[in-house]
Amino acid sequence: MDNITRCNYEKAYKEAIRTKYNNEKELGENSNYLETPSQAHLRNLCWKILSVNPAPDDLKVYWDFKGTPFNKNEEDTCTTYTDKYKKVGAFLKGEKEPQKIDTVDMAAILIDFQPRPFRKFKAKAMAQEGQITVYGAEVLSKKENENTIEILKKPETPVFVKTPNKKRKFRIYKSRFKMFRTAAITAFICLIGVIIYLALPQKECMQWSEDHYELVNCNLKTEGSLAGNPVELLDESLVHLKKVDIYDNTVCFDKYGRATIWYANTADGIDFFNGHGRHPENNNALKPVTKDIFKKYAHKSSKEK
Repeated sequence: MDNITRCNYEKAYKEAIRTKYNNEKELGENSNYLETPSQAHLRNLCWKILSVNPAPDDLKVYWDFKGTPFNKNEEDTCTTYTDKYKKVGAFLKGEKEPQKIDTVDMAAILIDFQPRPFRKFKAKAMAQEGQITVYGAEVLSKKENENTIEILKKPETPVFVKTPNKKRKFRIYKSRFKMFRTAAITAFICLIGVIIYLALPQKECMQWSEDHYELVNCNLKTEGSLAGNPVELLDESLVHLKKVDIYDNTVCFDKYGRATIWYANTADGIDFFNGHGRHPENNNALKPVTKDIFKKYAHKSSKEK
């Protein structure tokens, strides 16, 4: 491994960190910080990690990264300090390659990548002849290690580390199952609706029956009590029309004196209705009731009888 250049070691280090980041941002305990790695989120996460477990190597990386020692009692939230994490976020998302290794080491701290910092990663990779160990990945066999070395020798070839993630696979399978189940239920409901729609006769017509309209099938043959009245296309403005009886105590006018009852002349006298339109049997136009018509044709109420 002596013939592997520092550049290739750095590349392997960076790729391994990004691989672990992609897992941590989904299922890691700090995913709420890493899913959207803004400068403020990464700054707060760094302070949280170092204030709880300030490892000596991490404190040195912090000093190299910021230029001042870490003090858990004085959280620095100034803009100049926060902006330093912009490069860390860009590196984790694969948008930009950092020029300084301390930026990569800071990213390793934020996702708890091991071994870190870079000098430890390189030393372990060089020292272990039979295996390369990366936190969050399986231990590679000697044969796999030889293949990894060949990959490292190719600067343009990305380094892949086996990263089994059973939780993530389970989450994906569960999500796909829920999507399939929802789609199946929706399709079943739609199918039932179509069957009902096709099986039942569609009542898109109406027919006058004694004192009101009834919804009927447009192909209905006139028979029985409805035989004398034609089947008409459904008219929303007329379908609620009803024939009514009025008495001398019936309210036929609103507070403005406008008629709320309508009438039409027939061969037998006058019919009254609850709305305007036309007479369903003789097609005469309905007229608003007048006080004279009301007095002349209103029935006597039961109290006066």
